[in-house]
Amino acid sequence: MEYKNNKTSNRRRYKSRYHSPHNYKTKRGGSSNRASILIGVATFLILASLVLVFTFGDKIYSFLDTTFHPSALPLSESETMGVVLATEEAAPPAVVSVPEETEAAPQPTQAVGDQGDDINRLLTAANLKAEDLKGTQAIFVESQGTSAKVYFYEKAADGQWTRQFDILDGFVGTGGTSDNVGPADDTTPKGTFNIEYAMGTNMNPGTKLDYYQIQYGMNWVTDPASVNYNRLVDASSPVDYTSCQQLYEYTKSYPYAVVFDYNRDPVDTTKGCARFLHVASEPTYGGVGISENALGIILGWLDPAATPTITIF
Repeated sequence: MEYKNNKTSNRRRYKSRYHSPHNYKTKRGGSSNRASILIGVATFLILASLVLVFTFGDKIYSFLDTTFHPSALPLSESETMGVVLATEEAAPPAVVSVPEETEAAPQPTQAVGDQGDDINRLLTAANLKAEDLKGTQAIFVESQGTSAKVYFYEKAADGQWTRQFDILDGFVGTGGTSDNVGPADDTTPKGTFNIEYAMGTNMNPGTKLDYYQIQYGMNWVTDPASVNYNRLVDASSPVDYTSCQQLYEYTKSYPYAVVFDYNRDPVDTTKGCARFLHVASEPTYGGVGISENALGIILGWLDPAATPTITIF
């Protein structure tokens, strides 16, 4: 009996030690809890990364772009006249930014090479003669309300003008076009203007024009009281203005922009400012808007040796 009792007792201890439902469930529960914690941590990290990308994606891109593609071309003497070197103690500009415009969808921009049969009609509509065009590259902006058709022509050695690209759909100011544009008007000026240079938050697309890659601190002054009204300035310029376009923030409107000489030299403070050929998909604040894809290609075509002009009517 004693042997049987011992055997029974051992069997019970074995069962209690190794087959206890309590012990088994406790071990499985520990593994399950650890897996749940790891899944929770991984989910949190993924969600946090997505939030950072959606919230700060543009700033991260701009930082990387500035870090690995630094240095805009130096401003011309006319743009930096009277500028002093910036110091670390210099106070940041107290400025009011002008609202940014929106980005356009790409438009057809393939060269067609057809004869410029429309140029006589365009010249007549703009009240011009062919001899009024001093250069050999000409852009025509034919407006209707706030919309426009944009034409690109080049003059050959035999004197014939040939259209170079598809006719593009574009936009002008919300106030249409006018011969008399004031500082606060959202109107595109009429007339024929020389193309000066190009700039943009993107890298130089290969244009022969002088190209300024927009960096942080580069502004276009829109305050008529400033000595730099309607001029491009950088962080080293004295801040005597209370309003400007902070160009670095205009990634949708100014990936590329072409500056033409409307109210440039001399500057009239009773007239408008910051009129560019730039990127837009809707009526503008006074510039001429086309798609980013088209403007990048047009920049590759423009040549300062051809004395290019833009005629708006």
